[in-house]
Amino acid sequence: MATKNTIIVGAGVSGIAMAHTLKCKLGYTDFEIFEKHDAIGGTWHANTYPGCGSDVPIHLYSFSFNLNPDWTEELCDQTEILQYIENTVDKFGLRPHFRLNCFCVGATWRSEAQVWEVHFVNVNTKQRFTRTCAVLLTAVGGFSTPRDIRFPGMGKFKGRIFHTAEWDHSCDYRDKRVAVIGNGCSAAQVIPNIAKDVSKLTHPLERFCFRYIPFWQRYYRLKTFLDTDNLASSYGSSRHEIKQRKAIEENAKDYIYREAPEKYHSILVPDFPLGCKRRIFDPDYLSSLHLSHVDLIPEGIREFTETGIISETGYQEDFDIIILATGFQVSNFLTPLQIVGKTGTTIKDQWNHSRGAQAYMGTFVHNFPNFGILFGPNTFPAFNSVIYAVEVQVEYLSKTLFRCVLDGNSDVFEVKEQAEEEFVKSLDETLSQTVFNAGCNNWYINSSGRNSASWPGMASSFWKATFFPNWGDFRMEGGDRMWIWRRVLRTIKTMSSLSWVTLMCLATIAYQLNLEGNVLRK
Repeated sequence: MATKNTIIVGAGVSGIAMAHTLKCKLGYTDFEIFEKHDAIGGTWHANTYPGCGSDVPIHLYSFSFNLNPDWTEELCDQTEILQYIENTVDKFGLRPHFRLNCFCVGATWRSEAQVWEVHFVNVNTKQRFTRTCAVLLTAVGGFSTPRDIRFPGMGKFKGRIFHTAEWDHSCDYRDKRVAVIGNGCSAAQVIPNIAKDVSKLTHPLERFCFRYIPFWQRYYRLKTFLDTDNLASSYGSSRHEIKQRKAIEENAKDYIYREAPEKYHSILVPDFPLGCKRRIFDPDYLSSLHLSHVDLIPEGIREFTETGIISETGYQEDFDIIILATGFQVSNFLTPLQIVGKTGTTIKDQWNHSRGAQAYMGTFVHNFPNFGILFGPNTFPAFNSVIYAVEVQVEYLSKTLFRCVLDGNSDVFEVKEQAEEEFVKSLDETLSQTVFNAGCNNWYINSSGRNSASWPGMASSFWKATFFPNWGDFRMEGGDRMWIWRRVLRTIKTMSSLSWVTLMCLATIAYQLNLEGNVLRK
């Protein structure tokens, strides 16, 4: 194989985590990261709506290789998170690897040359171009493409209408009549942040310790992770799990009863098990419902009119602005890329012939050699940090695909079809026994009825499942006998100062022991 380069599509946290491992851990710099926007950050660049921020504790929602002792809140806002991402890129010298304003339309595997042809469009000039690479990774994320919502009559509405992910900052919503459609995380963040401005709406010591006490922040992060991960241990069907879940549900209900207006209790308190939908940390949404000009209407939408909305029961109201907080195409992985594998079939067609998106360990797909998906199918870690799951995948990719191809152990690396199918079958059987399949309407379940988003167990179990690769599940072709020496050389080049000091100490100890042994023998 003539080239060993890598292309990564997507400049969000997944692409950045992979870039850090390639450059700083593997000592590999022949990679490029292509991004359709004019800046890095992924969803944190694209989503700028009022109140946008982390919905998990921020010390978890951060890179393990770049902890930040200066977070200002437990659930930080978009601006602070984006700045942290920018700082991370500069701290580790990753910025030269990014290619912005390049929209990836798809890629094709060329078996004869053992390379990927990746097709792009320059966003500014509209010029099309193609690059080739030995390894292709997608890091496009699940929160980049808004759901395609089409209510009857939407084209009639003469006011302003936009999705939270496409927030119109030129739109002045002060003293306007505003409708927010949706009641998930985005809505819960938007509503309390705009409610005080609209006329009608139908929602320091610790930082010192983090910086100056050794390992304090590592301990805090681990404790937060374990506490959060423990929630997932209540999502199964055993008697113990059900009992644990009921106790957590009662605490959550008590909070809603205490914080929300009584007239909305029957609407807000779920009638499904905890975990069937993603749990939301309340960003003052419930308290905002007490405002006299804020109404919560628990009805679907029948149609739009020129001036407003008509509900399913015929309730009609006029609005100046309609905000769609209707979520993203999370289960439609790789939208809108057209990835063509070695058989000439696109990955979407292959998935359509099964039950939607699936991948071995959420990362590899048969018939698609030298290809990996970051934040892929069934990697979403219940209510834990997406960055944690991504870093687990990054480490798994570095152990398998990259160590094989970059060192020359093999030229082509692909998961076997049988291994993928057996993995997915086992995964589905486990998921069928969890609250994710409890019958509520959630974004985990795709159009074929399969949960293509969730990891079925605790987030820590994903790490355990990927820690030791099962090499028998992969098909490897090509390579040469010199690969072991390339790996040794690369390992030496990428050893940290601490590793060298440790190695020298061990060597000194071994030498002293050998010397003493020789003296005793004499």
